Amino acid sequence: MPEMPAISKSLETPSSVQTEKSVCPFDNVPGPQSLKVISQLWSYVPALSTEFTAGTLFQAMNLGNLLSWGGNAKFFQKFFNVYGPVVRLHGPFGGDVLLLSRPEHASIVFQSEGAQPVRACLDSVEKYRLQHRRLRQAGPFLMSGPEWEKIHETLEKPLFNSPMQHFKTIDLICDQFVERVFSVRNLQDEMPKTFKNDILKWCLECVCSVTLKRKLGFMDPTGLSPNSDPGQILEGVIGATEAIRKCEYGFHIWKFVETPAWRSLVKNCDLIDSILGKYVERAQSTLREKKDIKSMEDISIIESLLLKDDILVEDVMTVMLDMLLIGANATAHSISFLLYHLSKAPRCQKKLYDEIMKQSKEITMNSLQNQPYLQACIKESMRLNPPIPILNRVLAKDAVIHKYFIPKGTYVLIAVHLASLREEYFEDAKTFRPERWLSQEISPLAQELQVFASMPFGHGPKSCQAKELAQMEIGLLINKLLKKFYIEYNYGELESSNSLLATPTKPLNFRFVDRV
Repeated sequence: MPEMPAISKSLETPSSVQTEKSVCPFDNVPGPQSLKVISQLWSYVPALSTEFTAGTLFQAMNLGNLLSWGGNAKFFQKFFNVYGPVVRLHGPFGGDVLLLSRPEHASIVFQSEGAQPVRACLDSVEKYRLQHRRLRQAGPFLMSGPEWEKIHETLEKPLFNSPMQHFKTIDLICDQFVERVFSVRNLQDEMPKTFKNDILKWCLECVCSVTLKRKLGFMDPTGLSPNSDPGQILEGVIGATEAIRKCEYGFHIWKFVETPAWRSLVKNCDLIDSILGKYVERAQSTLREKKDIKSMEDISIIESLLLKDDILVEDVMTVMLDMLLIGANATAHSISFLLYHLSKAPRCQKKLYDEIMKQSKEITMNSLQNQPYLQACIKESMRLNPPIPILNRVLAKDAVIHKYFIPKGTYVLIAVHLASLREEYFEDAKTFRPERWLSQEISPLAQELQVFASMPFGHGPKSCQAKELAQMEIGLLINKLLKKFYIEYNYGELESSNSLLATPTKPLNFRFVDRV
């Protein structure tokens, strides 16, 4: 067995700090034996029959969604119930998967990741970019190493400044959304079944306004023409998102043969790229016409990337597509569930409304930052329904987790949604209670562990760079909506898919009642 690594003592809990003598080898990590048998038999399967045999084996044994990080978080709970807090899945192609759900175990993974962490990829998007489009890189969400760090550093300052720089623009887009609510609600003040798409349009308009410094017209009060640029981007994002979910969930047979989901992914990503390409070309032309750029505030995020000699146009395109597919979907999910939780907790909605009304009539960046209960509501909603409920990493170095030696290079899935519902760290964990984030009655250890128990934006260098921007957008929209409406939801419990790029499982038939 390889030499045992030093054990982190940053979180000295009984389950994470062990003496070296008590450490068990990696082979002792529990997990389903059926997968181990499959992995041993796989070497005897002829390569030419790969797709047929794999599909038959996995369908017959109902194991199709074990090896995908796009799997449902509730499905993972079954493994923890049977095998304990650390579970090993034997990959039939080699490369084992480690499932974790405890915050103290997640902390060990994140504390060892270094300056250039390796995040396991969205395989379908990576294949699309590297093999179908033949790009040199897979994009910032999927990349690692020095090339990722280069783009990460270039985006850091523009994204950090974007909440203040684009506040007025986002404010106007929020006003348009409020007008949209007025225009689409029915005689019972309810939103249509397609309201989820209206929220996504708002998110896409915000993304394009920040990255391109131009509004594309997603919130046009007359509606979107299917042939317009925003109409086609909306169609492409919805189609590509669904295709990614299907590709990443279950056995990746699309790696061997073209499946309907793979063809849909290619079609929709090509559609988005063809439109974005026009705007990137315009940004290049604009830069050539600007003889003197006095301040980075004068240019868009896309233009700031184009100014870098070592960043290619194709890199800029992948940044844009990642923000549309991942950023917009995550923000839409967060808004949807914050509205839901406020509608189901009238006392919390009233308390937030009172806080909002204490501020000046005009909402400013300062007034948003002086609303602690608003920030607590956002954090609590994301704890209960994180937009990306499963985080993934490739272990950067050998580690000891729950007495088990885990070798460097192990593929790790962290079920953050399950961690955030643990009673050890959040009393009455399934209840929407924003006050818990304002309480000072939490022990230092619990405070440290809560960082890893609720990670809606990820953690460490690979965490979401647009975190502050997303929080500003969400906070501003909620301010606008609560000033105008009392929000209700009368259709039972709304749940999240809890899969990759999570989404509400039912229509968002919110009732927006005018305040008098």
